[in-house]
Amino acid sequence: MLHRISILLLIFINITLCDNHSDWRAETGYNIDTNKKYILLSNSSTNEERITSERITGEFRIYCDGSSLNLLIDWGEFANESIGNVYYYIYDYGLWEENWRMSKNGDISYSEDPFLLLAQLMTNDSLAIGIRPKYSNEIRFYFNNSGLVDIIYNNKDIFSAYSDIFKQVFASYETPPDKVHLKNVFESFISKEMGVRELKVSLSEKDRFIFNPIWFESKLDHLKHSDIYGESIFYFNRWLKKKGALFTTDQMIVTKLFKKEPMVIAYKDVKKVEVKGNKIIGYRIHVNDKYLTHFSKIEKNKVIELKNFIINRSLDEKSS
Repeated sequence: MLHRISILLLIFINITLCDNHSDWRAETGYNIDTNKKYILLSNSSTNEERITSERITGEFRIYCDGSSLNLLIDWGEFANESIGNVYYYIYDYGLWEENWRMSKNGDISYSEDPFLLLAQLMTNDSLAIGIRPKYSNEIRFYFNNSGLVDIIYNNKDIFSAYSDIFKQVFASYETPPDKVHLKNVFESFISKEMGVRELKVSLSEKDRFIFNPIWFESKLDHLKHSDIYGESIFYFNRWLKKKGALFTTDQMIVTKLFKKEPMVIAYKDVKKVEVKGNKIIGYRIHVNDKYLTHFSKIEKNKVIELKNFIINRSLDEKSS
C-alpha cells in the first residue's frame, strides 16, 4: 500500500512539473499484407531515465492499419523478459497495473488492451507509465498526449476501419472534438471495459475461471447455439469441461448436467441478483429469483464481485 502511494505521489509531482510540449510524429503508408493504409504515431517522453550507462528517453507508439491496433512503449534498453509488470496512471482513471508482453530483445512492452488504453489517452493530456525490470531498478516515463485527438481525427478513415466506435465518434464532427465531448462519448465503453478488466484480474488467481473457453464454445456450436452469445469474457467450470457458466459481453449462458438446452439470460433482462449459501456448501447466484449457478471452493467476496459485475452490466445495457 505504501509503495502504491509513493508511486502516485511521484507521478503527481512529475506530471505537474514536466514539460507540456507534445511532439507526436506521424508516419503513414500502405500495408501490402492487409491491403490497407496504416499509420504509426510516436511520442518521446518528457523525461529521461538512467537505465544502465546513460540517460535516455522512452518512446510511446501507436500503430493502426484498419485490421490491427497496437500500443507499445520502447523503454530504450532491456526492461524485462517475455512478460513485463507494467503500471500506468491516467488522470480520472487512476493507477493500473498489469502484465504486458515483451519483444524478443526485452526493450518493448505491448499493451494487452490497446483499444481501451487509446480511448483513455484520447480524453487526457498526460500519461505516466513504468515497469519493474527483472534485473534493475524501476523505469518510469511521462508523456504529453496533447495533439493526439487531432491526428486520429485527421486519419479517422484508418481508425474507423479498425472499429465502428471511431466512426460513430467522429461522424458528427467537422473539426476534432474536445476532450470533454470525447469523454462523454467513450464513458460507457471505458466503464464496461474497465469493469471486465478488473474482474479478470481478480479472478485470474482461481483456476476454475477460464478466459479462453474454447471447448465450451464448441459445445454451444454442437447444440446449434453458436449465434446466441456475444464476445466471451470468462467461463466458470464446475465439474466437467462442457458444463459450466459462460459470461459474455451480452449475456450469461449456463449448461447443466442432465439438461440438453443451456440457460440464457441477457444482461438487459436482469432485474434482481442475489447471492445465497455459505462457505461450507458454497455460494449460489440467483438472477430474477431463479437459480443461475453454484460456485464451490470460491470465496464469498469473489462471488459478490460477480454479482456486482452482473448488476453493472445490466445497468449499462439498459442505459445504452
